[in-house]
Amino acid sequence: MDLFVRWVHVLSAVTWLGGMLFIALILVPVTRRVQDPLLRLDLITQTGKRFRTVGWIALGLLVATGVVILLRRPWLLRAPAFQFKAGLVLLTLALSALHDFVLGPRAGRLPPSATAPRKRLTRIARLNVLIVLTIVLLGLSLRG
Repeated sequence: MDLFVRWVHVLSAVTWLGGMLFIALILVPVTRRVQDPLLRLDLITQTGKRFRTVGWIALGLLVATGVVILLRRPWLLRAPAFQFKAGLVLLTLALSALHDFVLGPRAGRLPPSATAPRKRLTRIARLNVLIVLTIVLLGLSLRG
């Protein structure tokens, strides 16, 4: 049971982080070369909507399996690395919700020429990737 729960936890993390890295490192740079601004915006918007579904399923599984792991290893609650990780998880959930349900949809309704809101969205996404990478590092440090 422990192995299965940890496997789902890691698989969910890989899915979520991998999707964020794909968007940041592949999709966005490739779409910058697309000449038609409406097509560029549509590609980003449609990919974002699809990843939002996959990403939130992965996040839900991460939280659920994280709770199960904590129930089976309550000593983690006393570990400073876990406490820091938990705080970062709450921060990344808040940033993800802001990005996916508030700022992202709002930016998607703007004309392609409105770049300032999209730049803000990009900064939030990049910050979130850095936070998630830190969460993964902290999670690996707790392995025991």
